[in-house]
Amino acid sequence: MIGSALAGYLYLFLNLGLHVPISFLWWFWSIGFDGTHIFGTASRTYFDREERLRRPGLLFGSAAFFFALGPVMVLAGAKGYLALLVGVWAYYHVIRQHYGFMVLYKVKNRDLGRLDSVLDRILMGVMMVFPPFHRFFLHHPEELGMRLSLSRLEPALWAVVAAAAVVWVARLAVRMRRGEPLNVPKLLLFGGVFPLHWLTFAWVSWQAAVPTVTIVHNLQYHALIWFYSRNRYRAPGTESKHGRIPKAVAQSLAGYVLLGLVFSALYRIPGYRLGHVSDLAFGFFCGFGLTHYYLDSRIWRVRHDPSLRQALQLA
Repeated sequence: MIGSALAGYLYLFLNLGLHVPISFLWWFWSIGFDGTHIFGTASRTYFDREERLRRPGLLFGSAAFFFALGPVMVLAGAKGYLALLVGVWAYYHVIRQHYGFMVLYKVKNRDLGRLDSVLDRILMGVMMVFPPFHRFFLHHPEELGMRLSLSRLEPALWAVVAAAAVVWVARLAVRMRRGEPLNVPKLLLFGGVFPLHWLTFAWVSWQAAVPTVTIVHNLQYHALIWFYSRNRYRAPGTESKHGRIPKAVAQSLAGYVLLGLVFSALYRIPGYRLGHVSDLAFGFFCGFGLTHYYLDSRIWRVRHDPSLRQALQLA
């Protein structure tokens, strides 16, 4: 979960240090990691017989809505806004996953003080939102096709960043002085993820930033799915209750990888080709990502799902 940040630093090194073309790195990430992590969601929702019966409205209603939303926006002349929606939601999705792991580490380590939780949320929000905002809205709006620059806000925004960091560090110092135990996994997560986002958006534009920050998210998600699946689907009778694919994912890492790659290639390659010749196809294939973002915000709610708490060993 934490060491996956090294993949992002590796991407920066390959692109900036060894000058590996970002087009190659993009395809390697897109097919090998990003498309396969969407399969991870599908493996525990659409391919799980029990989940299909338990949440038909959520699963099929969201798919119908989001696969239709893209073509409707294209027909309305809003392809640019569709691309913006996908990009912003994708980045928010990455932030939310890091936030989710932070919360899990806080629960596991009994780091549940109200003040500390508020400061952790503020620090994570500031440290992850500011880098892309600083690049695209203050200094390089042209990289997103925008003319408006908010550079006048820069001093005030740096003050917000400094205040969030100083208050958080001061609170940590108080806890250390009191002899309270440190939540080491949370601190390591912050130390791995925050600098990566700052360096990425300081050095590269969105074409290289997308795979660099998202591959970390992908690896974390694969680790979560692997852990969840092995705890939930390995029991006797799983195949008859949940289906063959969840059972195959839980039984073999090689099987999980192979199924994920097949799923990814079957929609990412046609999606790329057709999306370049048809705006409607582009809108339709955006449905995979949009459905994934929405479902992920609903299916990992540990507080409201006893079976999920059990599968994640948080019961």
